Amino acid sequence: MNSSALASSSSSSSSLFQFKLTPTKPTQSSLVRFAPPHSINPLKVTASSSPHNKHSNPILQTVKQYAKAAILIGVTATVFHKSSKLLARAEPPATLTEEEAPTQVPDENQSSPLSDFLGSNSDAIDALKSLLQQKLENGEDEEALRILQRLVSAQPSATEWKFLMARVLSEMGETQSARQVFEEILAANPLSFEALFENALLMDRSGEGHAVIRRLEEALRIAEEENKAKEARDVKLIMAQLQFLQKNVEDALNSYNELVKEDPKDFRPYFCRGMIYSLLDRNDEAKEQFEKYRQLSPKKFEVDGYLRKPLSRIKLFGSDEN
Repeated sequence: MNSSALASSSSSSSSLFQFKLTPTKPTQSSLVRFAPPHSINPLKVTASSSPHNKHSNPILQTVKQYAKAAILIGVTATVFHKSSKLLARAEPPATLTEEEAPTQVPDENQSSPLSDFLGSNSDAIDALKSLLQQKLENGEDEEALRILQRLVSAQPSATEWKFLMARVLSEMGETQSARQVFEEILAANPLSFEALFENALLMDRSGEGHAVIRRLEEALRIAEEENKAKEARDVKLIMAQLQFLQKNVEDALNSYNELVKEDPKDFRPYFCRGMIYSLLDRNDEAKEQFEKYRQLSPKKFEVDGYLRKPLSRIKLFGSDEN
């Protein structure tokens, strides 16, 4: 399968690697569990070009099954640490489940007696965190959103709540509201990797393909002018992924090749190239890329378990911002 054929065939399946960000009600078998990293079996990074091994090979099975999500959500060494730190388990008080809250995005400049109380009461914050985890695990996104609104009001400087709020809004189909939250984050930090990345996905999904490239080019200019090499590299990674989403397969591969030349020790481009080569049935090249990824990626990172988690339940790879 060549790159043009891949681009053509992907148009009927809502673009390759396009993560489905629509609200869904989980079945019993699909409930998300916040298991600690060590409880997930590590992914075995191997590949083969032999036809009889194609369906039994672990990496190829994972590639085919999660290809739509892999490039979008990426790879990071800190994701499990961040997500487990974010949602610490505790017993939530039952009375909190009956409270009502408006569904609009809150104005962080406004305060209320509840937000004032939460801001000065760490036990109440812990209870809300635990209740939030429960709602996310059960797929109760509207209730989770109400809790996130309280947390944002109580802790306006804690960006993790805003990220989660934007992701939940996106999964609920509230694209403009989700983008509004990401824009608030970017107003404070124009080079926030996660906000740039996820906002870019929403812009591309809304048909603003040219605008999103201009937005990323501007972010790259800022990073280069401020001599922020790491942030500039992160923006280039986002641009490469957008190129693939927009079916510019060769351009995406060329971008990843340049990123590898710039920093051969960064494992992310190898993983992305491996995914693309696998979908192009270039399995020998895919095997080589996944082997490089395996050698360079942090040992504690487990791709398979990471890719199984919905977008609102995780943090993305990139800058360690929190």
